[in-house]
Amino acid sequence: MLTVDPGPVRGEELDWRARAACRDVEPDLFFPTPTNGAALVAAERRALSVCRVCPVLEACRTWAIAEQPHGIAGGLTEDERRRARRATTLRAGRAERPAVVPGPSARTDRAPVIAAGQTALTAGTDRGDIARALGMTRRTVDRWAAALAVPAGGGRW
Repeated sequence: MLTVDPGPVRGEELDWRARAACRDVEPDLFFPTPTNGAALVAAERRALSVCRVCPVLEACRTWAIAEQPHGIAGGLTEDERRRARRATTLRAGRAERPAVVPGPSARTDRAPVIAAGQTALTAGTDRGDIARALGMTRRTVDRWAAALAVPAGGGRW
């Protein structure tokens, strides 16, 4: 007797999305409005800080490279995903080898610390307190603040 697998029940194929770190984050964060310069870099960093601590980053990255042309997705910018697609296409033309997908930097073990620091900065916590709590130098925290464009008095505008 021939049995047919009906495929995933509706929603199962999207199960990884329900566990994503960005699930409860404002979607606009992942679609930066600045087009270039320091403002764009800061906007991308804020979105990427969410991706760095995501438990389903690998599944999201696979989906993002294949399906998402805009914004930050899978821990990659639009340009990074474009390069990954191009590399995959070039490799497919040469040989049947799996694509190498650019991933987070080799220093990903610091990503949660950086994300915590950036969150504290945007909440207005004193930079010295952040440095002491996270075991960082004040200069490092000042660099994070500069990247986020947080004023020197903390995160208060």
